[in-house]
This record gives sequence, structure tokens and C-alpha cells, in this order.
Amino acid sequence: MTKGSVSFDRIADRYDDTRGGERRGQLMAAEMDPYLGDATRVLEVGVGTGIMAAALTRLGRSVLGVDISREMLLRACERLGSRVSRADAQALPVPAASLDAAYLVWVLHLVADPRAVVAECARVLRPDGRLLVVAGHPRTERAEDMTDYNKALDALRKSRPDTADAIVEWSSAAGLERVAYRELVETFHQSPADYADVLEKRSFSFIWDLDDRTWSDVVQPVIDGLRALPEPTRAREVVFHRDLLVFEK
Repeated sequence: MTKGSVSFDRIADRYDDTRGGERRGQLMAAEMDPYLGDATRVLEVGVGTGIMAAALTRLGRSVLGVDISREMLLRACERLGSRVSRADAQALPVPAASLDAAYLVWVLHLVADPRAVVAECARVLRPDGRLLVVAGHPRTERAEDMTDYNKALDALRKSRPDTADAIVEWSSAAGLERVAYRELVETFHQSPADYADVLEKRSFSFIWDLDDRTWSDVVQPVIDGLRALPEPTRAREVVFHRDLLVFEK
């Protein structure tokens, strides 16, 4: 693993449960599939537990996956079999110009050198191949009476490097041209009590290594506030936005 990149070994056992599981993977695959065109040989960089790759496979794509996390890949193997490999995103074990498409979903903020990862993705694409990137910190639109608590946590993500402008810059430097952009709108349901539990267990990478003061000043008040809401076990509708960028070689 390249120094500075983030492995999800520590939360592999609960990753799917805290990220929306099969339903979320299917919805994201359906959003991305039209932008893959006629691509058959597709690579997911940061395949994780394989949920999205499995969903795209059911849509007729042949998807390979790489990840640095052994524990996540053990779960991906259950879905994808031998089509996954442990590898660094900055040194993909794939020949140049051998793939029709590649995609990165919530990965670039976790790697040591996102520019190098984009360049590697460009290297393995054939001429006219496509790179799809879902990135950017989630922008909360509404979460019923959890909205203010969500926005308080959004502030902790604002230093993320994977902005749309930065990704366009990295892709252009790698010889890729942006051909499409969409703001993805994601809707799911979660109760304040469940959200508080997920936060308390530090299930999200952006709070893994927070210093004690930031935790006590920002995160703990959110946890306490969520648990104090009326009917804390009742699910609320949460809506947030992310960026989907499509590039062509």
C-alpha cells in the first residue's frame, strides 16, 4: 500500500451495512451504466466489497476490480470470484490500452496521489475509452430534522482534494477530455439513532483520525443531538448531491 493511501480493512465487516448495501450499489450502477456506452471490458479502481461491480455485471458488463484492502477483497471475491486483485491504484496490474472503460467511485480522496491514479487509469484505456469518476464531498440538501447535524459534518470534509475542477485538471494532464458532467442526487433513509451509532463507531474515513478536540467540539455534539431528536429510531429521508464526471481518451 502506498504511504498516505487509505485501506478500509478496519471496517470491512460493517462497510456494506453503513453505506447502503446492495440497493445503493444497484442505484449507482444504473446511474453510471449509460455513460459506459458499448464498453465490455471495465475496471473498477477501489472495488471494495464488489457491490457496484456485481450490479454492473448483472447489466451485462465484464467488470474487473482492484483494491488495496485485503479484508474488503475477501468480500468482493464472494460476489466476483477471481475477477478481483489486490493492487495499488497508482500501479495498476493492467497492460496499457487494454480496457474499454474504468471508473472510480469515492476513491480519489483516499489515495496518496490522486493525479497519479487518474494518469494510471488513462494509461490502461484504449483510444476512445472512458473514465467515469464519482467524487466530491456529499452536499446535503435535506435530511428532515437531521439536516443541521449533517451539514455540521459536511464541514469536516471540505478539505478533500477531489473537487470537480481538480479532477478535470488531472484528467486533462493525462490526455483525457471531459465529455459529460452530472450532479448525482442520492436519496436514502436513516434514523437518527442508527446514524449516531455509525458515527460513534467511526465508520467513516473522514473521522477515523480526528484529534480529540475536533471530536469533542464537532462530532460528539452531533451524536448527542441526533439521539435527543424526537422518535430517534424513526427513519428520515436524506438527500445529498455528488459529482459524476465522464472523460474520454
